[in-house]
Amino acid sequence: MNTKTKESKFLDAINKYAEQQKAQITQEIEDYKNTKIEQATQQGLQDAYDLIRADIASRKAVIVNDLAKKELKLRNELFRERQSLADKVFDQAKEQLLAYTKTDDYTRFLDRSINEIKAHCGTAQCVISIAPSDKEKRSLIESIIPDAQITVDPHILIGGIKANCPDLGIMMDDTLDARLEQQREWFIENCGMKVV
Repeated sequence: MNTKTKESKFLDAINKYAEQQKAQITQEIEDYKNTKIEQATQQGLQDAYDLIRADIASRKAVIVNDLAKKELKLRNELFRERQSLADKVFDQAKEQLLAYTKTDDYTRFLDRSINEIKAHCGTAQCVISIAPSDKEKRSLIESIIPDAQITVDPHILIGGIKANCPDLGIMMDDTLDARLEQQREWFIENCGMKVV
């Protein structure tokens, strides 16, 4: 073989090897580039997902906060409405009780109440408190408990009597005011207008 042919074959072999090396390096670069693009894409998607989750959580917190404020406002309005309704019911009841204090039934109610006080206190000294509107009922009290000290209590607005027997440690409140207030507590608990 001549030298030129040998050189040519040698150069061809070197060129072929160089082409293979070039193709291999190009493929490795392409693979590396694709891997990096895939990693960057995955990282970008994860970052976007994290941002979206954070945004959703933030919006959800705002919505929950707004709902809580609205619920509290509605509960307060409902509570005020319930109180207003209860006040109207008890204002009407108070008016009916005031009308009741002008009847003979009321006089019989006071008679029973005074006799109950006498049964509990006996002959012990008692202070009997009456409503300002019941001043004319003094004689009824004196006829049952002659030794009672009778006072007018401006806090008794409707009627009835209170008794205090300090020697026996007995205090009794049989006023229509107290009875009405007890009914208010029962009404609030049992009327079915609960604020939940």
